[in-house]
Amino acid sequence: MLSNQIGITQISLMRFSPLIVVLLGVVLARAPGYPEAPPVAHTGGFGEPTCQQCHFDLPLNDPGGALTLDGVPDDYAAGARYLLTAQLIRPEMRRSGFQVSARFADGARAGQQAGLLQPVNDHVDVVLDDASAIQYAHHTKPGTHLAAPDTARWTLAWTAPEAAGRIVFHLTANAANDDASEFGDYVYSGTWFSSKATRGE
Repeated sequence: MLSNQIGITQISLMRFSPLIVVLLGVVLARAPGYPEAPPVAHTGGFGEPTCQQCHFDLPLNDPGGALTLDGVPDDYAAGARYLLTAQLIRPEMRRSGFQVSARFADGARAGQQAGLLQPVNDHVDVVLDDASAIQYAHHTKPGTHLAAPDTARWTLAWTAPEAAGRIVFHLTANAANDDASEFGDYVYSGTWFSSKATRGE
């Protein structure tokens, strides 16, 4: 009797499995992206995931695109303000988003907030993660629009810390196809360093 019930259950599942697959596909296709802001702590640094945690079906740092962070000084001046520009280039990209953090790379302060991140326009916002006391700069909804065909660009300000040490910037960005799903998007991630704090420069 039990074997008959199992057989009937298996047949029922086989009969309805195509419908289940279709419904699952609809749900996933309508799953939201993050046009307003990404979840905090997704820069890829200090054990964090990247945007690939949600946009997961394509390889990280695919050679068809390029991610850069310009304006990071090799040697920073304590308390100085720098303009940083994150740029992502990817053919056929329709929208894009990013997240970046600035932390001490090593030593006694390793993993702690380094300096101050600030937005300079409405394409970027900065949030403070209360749990870790780390700032994360990220795109806003207007900031998901491309700056030029196949090119996303965001500018923000970074004020260097008074303390000396090596600073690491963890940046991740998503080249999205704008279908409001987790699929078909290319995620890029990288690290940039600044060190040797000096005064009076």
